[in-house]
Amino acid sequence: MKITKARSSIITIVMAVCSGHSYAQSNVTMYGRINVGMVNYSGYGAGQGSVTRQNNLSSRLGFKGIEDLGGGLSGIFTIESGFSPDTGSGSLGSRETTVGLLGPFGRIKVGFMLTALDDLHSIAGPGYLTNVTNDNINGFWANGFSNMFIDNAGIGSPTDKCASTIAGNLNASNRFSFDNRYGNSIRYDTPSMGGFSFATHVGLTELMGCNAYAWSNALQYKNNDVQVALAYNLHHNLRGTGLNDHVIMLAGGYKIGTQGYVGAYYQTLLYSNPGQRALKQDGFGVVGRRYIGPHTIELGWYHAGQGKGDQTPVYSGISTGDGSQSNLFILGYRYALSKRTELWSQLAQLRNGRNAQYDLGGTPYTAGEALQGRNLRALAMGVKHDF
Repeated sequence: MKITKARSSIITIVMAVCSGHSYAQSNVTMYGRINVGMVNYSGYGAGQGSVTRQNNLSSRLGFKGIEDLGGGLSGIFTIESGFSPDTGSGSLGSRETTVGLLGPFGRIKVGFMLTALDDLHSIAGPGYLTNVTNDNINGFWANGFSNMFIDNAGIGSPTDKCASTIAGNLNASNRFSFDNRYGNSIRYDTPSMGGFSFATHVGLTELMGCNAYAWSNALQYKNNDVQVALAYNLHHNLRGTGLNDHVIMLAGGYKIGTQGYVGAYYQTLLYSNPGQRALKQDGFGVVGRRYIGPHTIELGWYHAGQGKGDQTPVYSGISTGDGSQSNLFILGYRYALSKRTELWSQLAQLRNGRNAQYDLGGTPYTAGEALQGRNLRALAMGVKHDF
C-alpha cells in the first residue's frame, strides 16, 4: 500500500499528539515530616502534680503531583496522611487530600483541606514546635477542642451528623473549630495580582434536611517583606437550625531583613445563642523571631479576651464575665542541624483569669479539675526531620 508524503506527515502528527496524551507523566513528589517531642505539664493544682508525655507534633507523609495538560493548564493532586510516631497509629488521607486544576485563572481544588483562614497562621501564629500552644486553644486562635452540641437533656443533637460531614474527621472533637479542615469541600484561589490574592472555600453537608455549610474566605497582600491578610469564616446551621457562628481575623507580618520577623493578629468570635445573648469574644497575639545563624529564638504573647454574652449549649472553651480573660506566653528555641533536621525546645505558660478555664493542647487534663485562676505550664523539647 502506497502512502503519499502528505498523508504520511498527517499520520505522524496524529500519532505524536495521541502519544503525548496517552503517555503524559505526572511529576509526583513524596514528602513528609517526623516531629516528636517530650512535654512536661504542670500547674494543674492539688492532686494533679506534673506529668511528662511523648507527643506527636503534626507528623505526616504525603504525595503531591502536577501534570501539564497544555495551554497553561495543569492537573494537581495531594494525598497527605497523618501518623503518630509515638504510638504507631495513623490513617490514609487524614490531612490534605485533594484533586484539582491549576492555570492562568488560579487554582481550584475539591476534597478535604484546610480553610483559607489557616493561611494566616504562618503570618502571626506560633512556630510548628508543639501542639500545646494557642492554635490548639479556642479563644486564642479560632480553634476548639470540645465544641460538641449538647441539648438540655445532655444528649447530642441530631445536627451533630451535619457538622461531622464538614469540619474535621468523623467524630473529631473539634468539628466546630474555624481553623480546621473542611470535608466535602471546594476551594478557589486567585492568582497573585500586584501582590494581592483571594481565596474562598466552602464545605457542604451533603445530608438531607441539614441545610448546613461552612464558608471560609481570605484576602491577602504579600511582597518581599510585608504580609497582610483579612479572613472571615461562617458556620451556617452546623450547631443547629438558624445558628450562624463566625470569626473575623486580621493578621500582619514584617520581615526584618535576614535577622528577624514580627507578626500580629486580632480576631473577633461570635457564637449564636437562641433565646439568649450571643457569645462574643476578642483576642490578639504578637510573635517575634530572631535568626542568628542556625539558631532561632521565638517570643510570643497571645491574649484571649473576656467573654461577653451568654455561654452557648456548646462548650466553646470561652467563659464569660469578669476575670474570664487569659494570657499565653511562649519562649521557643530551635537549632538547625541541617536544612532538614532541627532540635527544638519550648516553654509555654498559660495564665487563666479567676473565671477562665482554658487548657493547654495535648494535655492529660483530668475532667472536673478546676482550671480557673491556674497558671499552667508546659516545657517541651524534641527533634524534627523533614523529607
